[in-house]
Amino acid sequence: MEEHSTVVDVPVEKAKQTIHQYGLGLLFAANIFGAGSVYILTQAGVSFGFGLLWVLPLALGVGLTMHEMSARLAAKDEPLMDYIRDVIGPTAAKPFALGIAFIMQFWSVANYALAGAALVFLTPLSNVYVGIILMAALGISLVELRVYSRIEGVIATLVLAIFASYLVIVANLQPSLGGVAMGFVPTISGDLNYLTMIIALMGTTVYYPNFFIQTSMQHEKDWTNVSRYRKDHTVGLAAVVALSATVVIAAAMAVPDGTLTLTAPAEPLIDMIGPWVLGVFVLAVGAASFTSATGTLFAAGFMVPQSYELTTHFGDLHFRRTVHFLIALSVALAIPILAFTEFTPVRLALLMPAVNGVVGLPITALALFAAIKRYFEPSRLEQAIFFAAVVAMFLTSLVTAESLVRSIAGLL
Repeated sequence: MEEHSTVVDVPVEKAKQTIHQYGLGLLFAANIFGAGSVYILTQAGVSFGFGLLWVLPLALGVGLTMHEMSARLAAKDEPLMDYIRDVIGPTAAKPFALGIAFIMQFWSVANYALAGAALVFLTPLSNVYVGIILMAALGISLVELRVYSRIEGVIATLVLAIFASYLVIVANLQPSLGGVAMGFVPTISGDLNYLTMIIALMGTTVYYPNFFIQTSMQHEKDWTNVSRYRKDHTVGLAAVVALSATVVIAAAMAVPDGTLTLTAPAEPLIDMIGPWVLGVFVLAVGAASFTSATGTLFAAGFMVPQSYELTTHFGDLHFRRTVHFLIALSVALAIPILAFTEFTPVRLALLMPAVNGVVGLPITALALFAAIKRYFEPSRLEQAIFFAAVVAMFLTSLVTAESLVRSIAGLL
């Protein structure tokens, strides 16, 4: 009996070790691949077929460059918010952190709204507001697990399930391998929508809250070697790029032009694959929205207490109070926005990533670059590469800001 228990424990222990090594990267993937990403990627496939697949490896390269800076700070145990507080002073750091946290939670507004809509679709519930409240309560329950390894295991499992769902859908579509391969050949067009979509795809892969999380996680991971962080986030970003490619391919093959709704990307697949695909798609969207909504706020759980010069660890009282408050605020904003404006959960999903990223992304990119120059001595080549990534983030924000203003004006 004892021998049997030992045999069973071996794969369990290996699974724990694997999650410990790659779970943080999968958390990053979960945060990136939220409601907005699903529908932005779908729109890319609908509008340009396989033609923008080449942007995804480029986005991966930029994301890895940004995370290289973040990983170096993590290995040195220098949280990014501590550096920002040191530069701008403790008095200015508090409103700065609170402001960024407020902007950050708009991502959760959209994701909890879409998670609530998915819950209503999949269950006998008929009220999307109740669905939103229930998903937010589930998010609070996840945070109340407190121990990071438990939360990491839950999110890693959900991410892998989402990935498997999309792979099943694409495999059943049987895309042309030649056509997909041609989509990875870069092409440039002067069309404004084409250029805007390139920037949007870049923005769905480089996600600034992850940098605040990564630089604050040495207490949980106990990694002092940057290569451990590098291996971890490379797997996470590669997974999300592969997942993004499956969404673009599925949309290019099956989704007609038209207004995106919760189920629109999957509806054409019913005749091609079977009625089961609709439930699988909505379940995947709901799971992606939930993990992204909750995981994103972990960044605020670190940065707000850090701005008050508090040493914060994952799941401690200051961390949990911050995350709980922002989850509640997300619900308090999502319900009236849906009730009193023309926004739908999908429209929120398309818009709120821009609200979240247009300010936070360039500021975070610049802070990472400045922190690396202060604490390390990067070579001229490294500085040039890091600076190019920062410039790309500023361009992303500029184009996003213009589109954001037009979109809000049209929906209010």
